Parts: sequence; structure tokens; C-alpha cells
Amino acid sequence: MFAGSNKLTIDDKGRLAVPARLRTQLADEYGKQIAITLGPECIEVYPAAVFRRIAEAIPKIQDRAKRMLMQRLFVGYAVESELDAQGRVVVPTILRELKQLGTDVVLVGQIDHFELWSEAQWTASTSEAQASYADAYAALNL
Repeated sequence: MFAGSNKLTIDDKGRLAVPARLRTQLADEYGKQIAITLGPECIEVYPAAVFRRIAEAIPKIQDRAKRMLMQRLFVGYAVESELDAQGRVVVPTILRELKQLGTDVVLVGQIDHFELWSEAQWTASTSEAQASYADAYAALNL
């Protein structure tokens, strides 16, 4: 399970160094193959097996407009890749531009994948979400 937030930097070649702890966890649970794609709010980074499972469910969406939207955006922007020997991956330029990523980013564990946010957008998003957090937490019924 991927959890936690990491402030990171994208270098001038568009590479993101995944923290060693997360690289090890990724490799142990899924291997080094990943898919980077467009998410609704940020860039999403999936182990390749998880990405494929989601992609295989898309043709089953009954609503044609929603199915085509998912195919065009989720699959159409996807790039499958592998972490290099230093644990880095290139974040495609088109995705960095679409989500206005600069050099300062936050990689956020989301159970079976990661979200990649610009640091400024992550800070703004979580600040707004704090007001609703208690209500969302209560939905766990713990």
C-alpha cells in the first residue's frame, strides 16, 4: 500500500527520482514497470498492472461519452515506463505542461498508485479539503 507525501524535484530533463522506500515497495509488490497518465486533478502514476486493470475496464463503460473520454484522456495520455537504475522516471512534457508542474512537486501515495502535484496546487488543494476532512473521516464508521 502506497501512503505518505514526499516533496520532490523534477530535474531539467523532466526526471523525477522516486524515494528509495517507495521504489523498493513498488518493485516488491508490482515490479519496476509503471504508467504515468492524466488524472482529473493531477498526474497519476500507476504500477503497470494496476493501470492495465483500469484500462481493461474502460471498454465496459456503458455510457459512450464517458467511455470515450476515459479512453482519450486516461489511456491517450498514458506513457508506460520503467524506473531507471537510479530510481528515476521521466514525466512526459505534455503532462507536466497540462498540470502546470514546475520543478517543485509532491508525490502522494494513494493505496495502489501515486498522485503527482505541483507543490503549490497540492498545498491549495489540501488547505481547501481540511474543512471537509472530519466529515469524510466519519464516513469510515470506526
